Order: sequence, then structure tokens, then C-alpha cells
Amino acid sequence: MPATEHRYQPAHVVDVAVLTPNMIRIVFGGSAPEKLVPSGHSDERVRIAFPAPGLQHAEPPTCIDGQWGYHDLSARNRVRSYTIRRTDPHSRTVTVDFVVHEGGVASQWACRAAPGDTVFMLGPDGWHAPPRETTWQLLIADMTALPALARIAEELPACITAHAIIETHTPDDQQVLRSDAELTTTWYHGTGNGIAPSALPTAVSAYQLPDGPGYVWFAGEASVSRLVRKHARQHWGLPAASFDIIGYWREQEEHWLAQYRTVEAQVLATRQKAITEGKTATEVLEIYDNALEDAGL
Repeated sequence: MPATEHRYQPAHVVDVAVLTPNMIRIVFGGSAPEKLVPSGHSDERVRIAFPAPGLQHAEPPTCIDGQWGYHDLSARNRVRSYTIRRTDPHSRTVTVDFVVHEGGVASQWACRAAPGDTVFMLGPDGWHAPPRETTWQLLIADMTALPALARIAEELPACITAHAIIETHTPDDQQVLRSDAELTTTWYHGTGNGIAPSALPTAVSAYQLPDGPGYVWFAGEASVSRLVRKHARQHWGLPAASFDIIGYWREQEEHWLAQYRTVEAQVLATRQKAITEGKTATEVLEIYDNALEDAGL
């Protein structure tokens, strides 16, 4: 890529609205919405560079050896990944929903965001990729993944049956899910989301899969994703192509990172070996996660 170009594009806040007690919806305009190329995934996400607390505008990326990005980890900008809840080609805007919680660069920024504030966006990409023969889908999410699940539901075809299992902070954080599919939902309130043990593993283990070819999608806390992935493989016996189970965030991340650094080389070597052997992205993730578990993480 020429040094005169970079994929991070500026996005300006157009509108801010309180969606539920613990979720804020922000609409962005600017260059980013115009230049983002759809990924084809319903759970597509963008990487967003947020300004430091107290600043209205994020700093642009820098170029080192012809590569644009945020190279200085000590810089004031912080990059996080967020789901594109909606794209509007007519108004040239993208909508992103933010969970409100204590701490967190993005949450703090969203709580004080105002029209005109600037971030930088890169992407999008995503995971949701059901096989063509899929007749049913099971969608599982905590609050951080609710925007992605809601968009997936909206884009499901009418020929699909689907069930969603979701946990939110409070009953008032529950949202109406619109879908052309035959969609049913189970909601849990006051569990998971960093406030209490998650109800999702138990809910998943109790769920009876429908007959026929299906697909399972999960996104939420990383340790919960491991339990759900194990159940999908060991109890349901699903092949790797029939599920995408992603850890969006990690509880007590700083403590976990301190432990991870002691085994990082070993775990990354295992991951690289799986990539070299030609494993699929889902298989690589599973091998990597198993390596973490073997290392006590």
C-alpha cells in the first residue's frame, strides 16, 4: 500500500441517542461510511480509534515503513472493535451501538460523545457464515454482542427458523428483534456482562437442537465462549463449519494478560502450527483456545 494512502478513515458523530439504560446508539457520517466496503457478514465489525478521555477528536494514524496504523501502543488513541448495527447508503451513515459500563475507553467516550466528535474507522470484517444448506440457526449473545445478533436476525431469510438466547444487564435493556425468519427468543437479565456469572452456558447445555442441518453463532465473554464451543463440539458433535463462537471481551483482562505473557510464545507456536497445517479459521481458534486452557488460562 503506498505511503500516501491508509485504510483508516475519519468518521464524525452525527447523532447520539440513548437506546436502553445500558446502551447508546451513535450515528456516524464522514469519509468512513462512504468508503467502508461491506464484508458480507451480518455481524460485521469495524475497528474504531477513539480519542483519549477529555478530547473530542481522535488523532489520525501514522505511517512507518510504508504501513499506516496506530503503531505506538502508548499513544493516546485506543482502538476497539464494534459491530456495524446498520448502514444507510442514502444518508451515507453507519450506526454503532455501545454498551455502557464502568471503565472502558469506548464506553467512556460514547457517554460523552456529541455531534462533530471524530474517530477513525478501519474495516469491516466478520464471522457469521452459515453453510448454504442451513435450515435453522441458534444465536447466543451477551450485551456486547446484542447489536450483532439483532442485525443477524434482521438479515435472516424467511425460510430459516431461529432461536436467540440473550443476557442483558436489566429487563429494560431487552430489545425488540425484527426478522423475516421464524424467530423465538429467551432472555436472561442481571447475569453475565461482568455483573454476575453468565447464564448462557447452562442455557446452551439445556437447549435441544432442531433436526436438520443447522448453524450456531455465539459472541460474548471469552471464557463463556470456550464453554459454549466445547458443548458444540463434544456434546452436539457439530463440525467446525457449523458454528462460529467468538470471544468479544475478557473479564479481568489485565490479570489474564499478565498470566498470558508467561506462556505467549508457547501458545502462539501452537497456533502457528495449526495455520501452517492448513486448518480452517474455526479450527485454528479451537486449537488456540485449547492451548490457552492447557496453559491454565
